[in-house]
Amino acid sequence: MLFDVAVPEMPPAGVLVYEAPEGLPASSRVIVQVGKHSHTGFVLGQTEQNLPPEVEIKPVEGIIDAHCVLEPDIWDMALWAGKVSMCGASASLRAVLPEMFIEGERIKAPPIIHEEKTKFRERNCFNPFDAERVNFYLSELQKPERTLILFPTKESAKNFYEQLPENLKPEALLWPAKNIFTAWKQAHFKQVRIVIGSVGAVFAPLRPQRIIIEEEARPSYILPYRLNLSARTLAGRRALTLGAELITAGRIPSLKTYLRTKPKPPEIPDRKNIVLADMYHSHREQEHGIEGTIPLTFSLVKRTYRELSQGHNVLWILDRLGESSEVFCRHCGQSVKCPKCNNIMRSIHDGNMLRCHVCGTVIELPEKCGNCGDDFFVGKRPGIEALAKIAGKYYPKVKLYVKGAKKSHMKGLIISTQRGLELCSNVNISLVAWLDLDLELWRPEDSSRLNVYSMLYESYYRGRERDSDRKVLIQARKDGIKFAGYFAEGWEKFIREELQSRKNFMLPPFGFVVENVVEKRSKITRMEIVRFLEDSGLFVMDPGDDDSPLYISTDSLEAVRKILEPLSRYLKITVRSE
Repeated sequence: MLFDVAVPEMPPAGVLVYEAPEGLPASSRVIVQVGKHSHTGFVLGQTEQNLPPEVEIKPVEGIIDAHCVLEPDIWDMALWAGKVSMCGASASLRAVLPEMFIEGERIKAPPIIHEEKTKFRERNCFNPFDAERVNFYLSELQKPERTLILFPTKESAKNFYEQLPENLKPEALLWPAKNIFTAWKQAHFKQVRIVIGSVGAVFAPLRPQRIIIEEEARPSYILPYRLNLSARTLAGRRALTLGAELITAGRIPSLKTYLRTKPKPPEIPDRKNIVLADMYHSHREQEHGIEGTIPLTFSLVKRTYRELSQGHNVLWILDRLGESSEVFCRHCGQSVKCPKCNNIMRSIHDGNMLRCHVCGTVIELPEKCGNCGDDFFVGKRPGIEALAKIAGKYYPKVKLYVKGAKKSHMKGLIISTQRGLELCSNVNISLVAWLDLDLELWRPEDSSRLNVYSMLYESYYRGRERDSDRKVLIQARKDGIKFAGYFAEGWEKFIREELQSRKNFMLPPFGFVVENVVEKRSKITRMEIVRFLEDSGLFVMDPGDDDSPLYISTDSLEAVRKILEPLSRYLKITVRSE
């Protein structure tokens, strides 16, 4: 018989056809030859491809296991994800399964579990107070059902695992632990009842009866390139297949969850703790050698001084790393590019070093411009390092938070990017100040407004107790001030209006956004690609920058896939459904 076989080690090859003995079930593994090498393949089923008679069909070289080696829900999720993300079954299986499994490590079939089939059901737990949500999860885990609980970061998953009572720890597994394949087998053979982890734990073969997703609206749930789906979406697919219970939770719901279940906000922020500061009435601070200014309003300076003088901690947020976002030659205007990937570099360490925005390469500031030979460089758009120097003129002790800093030592005025919100769980912050909200809103991604709104909510509630009095100060221009007004009214009105706007343009969750990055060495120009797509009837959103992706909004992935197929060698295609 002829079978379609997915080869995860060769995702560009897609699905290949091989001859094999009758009776091989879907998800069984075989050894197949691709080119001159042998690889592990997964049987998808009997082929429906109409192959011409002259095509030579190779036989499988061997059978690793003649039984289904994956739980039905894992198998269904992998194939569905490959279809929705347009990356195919081979690439999807590579993302879902541990490396040893793909390399052909033998493993027994999962144990047969006889349970009464239940219907899919969904509950919510939207509560802005973190401690109260944790107590709810702990009470749910005391119930006997197998439970998968997902967290947005590894650190938050580990923190929750460490809070488990002693009677639950022997039944629980922190995913992925030290060895992913060992953890995978523990869940596969049902040696644990509870799996706790971040994004990758959605692939744990536990056959859960209950799935809990903490902070389900967080963008960190989006899986990396190729799948580019949210772990929340994959968890929902598994729950639907299994007839399990899905509990979506957090401070604010995702658009998909709100559309399905219409939860109500349990609490609205206290208006007296929200300060809106108009940036048009601000003092513009500038650091020597950097073009651009940082606005410091009177409200920001005064309220920060008041909190610090009372011994409280203050967090300033500016989402620009380094001393400046870009460095260029003052004579010819040429930006310094990364020697490895040719992307823009930002200045760090008093401007003496440069770091690439994309690949992280670090180099010394060149002595001369590679374009004109001039030796005078200038920075553009000051970042948090420059802000720390400016703040030091107002306040004597300024802490600069970067990844890896010891959180227990962070006191006084702390300056950071969005990542600094992590500190609110461990450090008592009395004032969080957003120095430029419009900077966050100007991002080209269609999800930027929801992400910014979610972060505002996080800055107000993360780590807070009900009786605390944290304030949030927002510096913004006209659009940002209007947006921040939604924050004071609670998330329901904002989400309703955001959904209506997205529906008008067929954006997620009502449609899909297909992101197309034009390869650097493409033989056809960006303009030719845009013209081809528009002539094919697609609406193309072009931000205008030659390095930015082209976006297509659609409700039919199959139609777009057929149009993009001739251009696939020139484009890196990613589907966004969130």
